[in-house]
Amino acid sequence: CRRNTMSAESAMEMLKPVADMIDAQVIEKLPAGVREQLTALEGKNPAFKPAYVVGGIALLPLFLIIYALGGFKLVINLVGFVYPAYKSFMAIESKSKEDDTQWLTYWVVYGVFNILEHAMAFVVMMIPYYGLFKMGFLIFCYHPNTMGATQVYTKVLKPYVVPYVVREKAE
Repeated sequence: CRRNTMSAESAMEMLKPVADMIDAQVIEKLPAGVREQLTALEGKNPAFKPAYVVGGIALLPLFLIIYALGGFKLVINLVGFVYPAYKSFMAIESKSKEDDTQWLTYWVVYGVFNILEHAMAFVVMMIPYYGLFKMGFLIFCYHPNTMGATQVYTKVLKPYVVPYVVREKAE
């Protein structure tokens, strides 16, 4: 079985008509400052303009599909779910208990946040840019540098919720 491989040069040759069309029809209509920046970047990497413009145009249908399926709410939910789910699977398979605790804590905070969000929907709808705040909070909760879920758990949930949920056995 023969494998077809394409070198960078042959790919550039194939994209040459597309790059010329992009230069003629798209980039020439951009403001002068943007064109200067693209030209400077193209000096460092000759494939920069065609690759990013073609890539941006190719991603447009994907963005339209995401918008049609649920818009910004879908993007926010994917941001709050995909990476944490991946890291949770990795934590389950690892030997360490620390990462298990971090991701279990994240899912508890995520669940409490979603319940409160739905219970307070009438207030949430009045907050401008709420979606961006929610996305920022979710990223704060799972980002490895902040470990925000652990902070929320220890500063909010543990002192105010856990005593009512977890009761010590009487000895």
